[in-house]
Amino acid sequence: MNNTDKTVKIYDSDKNLIGKGHLLDINNNTIKVKGHNLPILNSKKEIIIEIYHEFSGINAYYCDVSVAASNQLNANIKRSGSIIERRKSLKVRTDLSFYIDSLWRNDKDITKDVPNMKINMLNLSIGGMLISSNYNLKISDIITFNFQYEKPQVVLLKAKIIRIDKIYDEITRNLSILNYGCSFDKLSSFDEAVITKYLYDRQLQLYRNK
Repeated sequence: MNNTDKTVKIYDSDKNLIGKGHLLDINNNTIKVKGHNLPILNSKKEIIIEIYHEFSGINAYYCDVSVAASNQLNANIKRSGSIIERRKSLKVRTDLSFYIDSLWRNDKDITKDVPNMKINMLNLSIGGMLISSNYNLKISDIITFNFQYEKPQVVLLKAKIIRIDKIYDEITRNLSILNYGCSFDKLSSFDEAVITKYLYDRQLQLYRNK
């Protein structure tokens, strides 16, 4: 995978998403990001840059801004974090939606408080998924739902919220969307087989639609 294939997300020090782009270059000291409508930030402003790699996961870098323009941002790396999220296999974009079976928060079943809660699955791998929802979720919330791809194969999946992506409107800077990164808990070999078949079928579908 070339650097330009690697998606980059830019956060402020409060972990609010303020921009997206693609990796132009990275070394021990500097990260260069290219894109359109990148945030124009003051020199020395502290930011967090997450670099997504399809197979290894998401690496976070704590930086301060060197140069910032609408089409390129250069940042000095102060320190790097551990991999935030490691996926065990292929991850693909999805267009699936499911109603949840249950929602647990602080070890309490609060499903009755969220009637008709629905999740939209934005991407999926054996390791986890990215979702949006018609209810606000919190870190460490646990959801269960029936994943069905081919009849009669239905698997009950259990997922824990491990990350919240706050996406802001580029013009008003008002909070626009919340997306949730989730990890799956204790998948059986059968569950993995069902998900894997969907992933490869979906990847083929996306390739054909290019």
